[in-house]
This record gives sequence, C-alpha cells and structure tokens, in this order.
Amino acid sequence: MAIPYSIAKLWDQVLLPPEKTRGYPLDQVDSPVVAVSTTFTINIPRDRLIWAILISIGKDTTATGTQGTLGDFITSVQVIANGNKYFKDMDGDMAKQIMKVNLENPSTGFYKLYFQDPKSKDSKPLPAWIFTSLVLKIVDVAPGATNYDHIRVTLQESERIEDISGYRVLVEKYMGRSSFGTRTGYQMYEHERAYQILGYLYKEDDNLTLSDTKFDKLKVIGKRPDREDILLNELWLTHLKEQNTYEYMGALATGFHMVEFAGAFKTDQYTTLKSYLNIPTAGTDIGVKVLERYLL
Repeated sequence: MAIPYSIAKLWDQVLLPPEKTRGYPLDQVDSPVVAVSTTFTINIPRDRLIWAILISIGKDTTATGTQGTLGDFITSVQVIANGNKYFKDMDGDMAKQIMKVNLENPSTGFYKLYFQDPKSKDSKPLPAWIFTSLVLKIVDVAPGATNYDHIRVTLQESERIEDISGYRVLVEKYMGRSSFGTRTGYQMYEHERAYQILGYLYKEDDNLTLSDTKFDKLKVIGKRPDREDILLNELWLTHLKEQNTYEYMGALATGFHMVEFAGAFKTDQYTTLKSYLNIPTAGTDIGVKVLERYLL
C-alpha cells in the first residue's frame, strides 16, 4: 500500500515522490490466551518520517494467522517515545472521532493515528530515528470465550527529505476523567497551558455511560494578568453538535463534542485556561474527559 494521496500532497502542496514514500505493514500481533484483555506493546521501526499509523483489530477462535471478524475492540491506544514521551494517549473511541474530524469516516475495526495534522501546515510527520525507543501500546476488550484478538498495523511513512530542525508534531492526549458526582450548574475543567492548541475533544458521560445531554452549555475562558479572554461564551452543546455534523459531514458519536481553533493559538499567554460545562440536572456521577490536541 503506497502512502495515500491525501498525505503525499501535504508537503507544502507538492507531491512527495513515490520512491520516497511507502506503506509499511508490521507483523500481526495476537492475544496470548483466549478471553482475556491484553496490553499489546508493539515496537515501531525508527527509520523514517511517520505521517500516520493505521490499525485494524478483529477476533477469531484461531490463535494466529487470520484476523477474523473486525470490531471496535480497542479501549486505549498510546504512542510512547523513550519510555516517557507520550505523543498519543487516548481512548479507542476518541481515536475514531478524530478520524471523523479529519473527514475520514472509519469502518468497524479500523483506527488511524495522525502525526501530521491534515488541517495544520505547522505540524510535521514524526522523525522516528531521533528516539532510542518508540512503541505503540494498545489495550483491547476481553475477546470472549474461545476467541483471540488479532491486531494489524501499517505505518504511512516517507524518507527524510528536508531539514527537520524546528519540526512540530501533533500530540493528542487526555489527563484523566474529571468526575462531578451529583452536582449541578457550571463545573470546571482546567487545561494545560504550555502549547499551541489545535482543539479539544470532549467525551461526556454519566457513570461512564456516554451521553449528549448531561451537559447543556460550554464556556472556555483564558485569564491573563491584564485581562480575561472568553473563547467560548455559554455555547449550547446541541448547537455545537450540529455544527460538528456540518463541519465533518457526519455526526460524532454520542457523548462527543469537538471544539477547534482555526490556526491554533498559544496557551502560554494565560495564567489559567479552563472549560466550564453546565449540568442542568443531577446525574449519578457525571464526568468528562478532554482530549487536548496540540503541537509540540
């Protein structure tokens, strides 16, 4: 599989030469035993620029070989360099929503991780050779009695074709779930403030059941010593959901809302940067995760 045209044309709007690009499939990895959730640690080759990683997962009663029936069985996915640099740290369903944000509607069982953001000319592919280690870590759902999970990975990569000094790569990770219990009214989520933010993906739930209705309004406010910037002011989440549907030519999954910042913005100008989500009616344990997308 050659590198996709949509990626090849991103290099300053000039096509990457075919002889300098490739799709590189890794060896299939399989559950070691049946019916048990597994953390798969897959070493990523560190030879070239990595633009994206394509992943598929399926289950079958056969221990190796076939991939079987594809399904959305990934609960979390990470890309970690040098043991402690997290370029990706997200839930599996978050990864699928980001594909929709990038206008690539995923089929069942398929996931894609991006290093060069399709909407940002400032982001660049990952120069894998500068790290001493690079791993893809995937956690799956227990595949059920008599079944094994099978994972296939393809790197979309190219040769080094220019000076990589000053490269900025897309990082996507969340800091954890904020739990608001049975509280109502506006609840606060504090963001990181050290990077150039491209957007926030909100994942909302009540007692871990995803829902579009547990929060109804959103504010994003940045405070500086000299002023306060209201980046979003009491936006109805029903309107945000609808706008997401227009923008991405299809609805995000239940419980997800996306806020993007055109051209990105620097967050280190703020002393605090917070989202405020309004809970109109008490639930059992309403909470939110926020996938922060920024350039590093």
